[in-house]
Amino acid sequence: MASFRIRVREHHSGPIYNGQAARAINDFQDEIEEDGAEYALRHIKGTFHASFKAPTGYYESHIRITNMGGDPVVNDGGTIAYGPWLEGVGSRNSTTRFKGYHAFRKATSALDRRFEEMGDHLLRRRYLRRIG
Repeated sequence: MASFRIRVREHHSGPIYNGQAARAINDFQDEIEEDGAEYALRHIKGTFHASFKAPTGYYESHIRITNMGGDPVVNDGGTIAYGPWLEGVGSRNSTTRFKGYHAFRKATSALDRRFEEMGDHLLRRRYLRRIG
């Protein structure tokens, strides 16, 4: 009776196995979050430019991207007392005719609509070749 043996050897190489793909995915995530924050910042400032009747630039100068827990966040730093009123979420908005510009909410909605497209474009342009 004849017997035979089959030996199989596996050799794994490439970006998935050497860590390059994981690094590329982390870099992609960081870049798309930063791109999203920059898009939101531009949108917010665009709302102000279109809405403010006599802009001084003071409030707008406080709107910036900060790092919160490792993630980019767009905010006004919380130091401007009338910031919530301008957004429309302050207690004064219910007692005055002014209901706010809703700049942050509009930017969030606009980013929600564009984020997938932005991510797809970035992935194709810079990261697919790194992943494999």
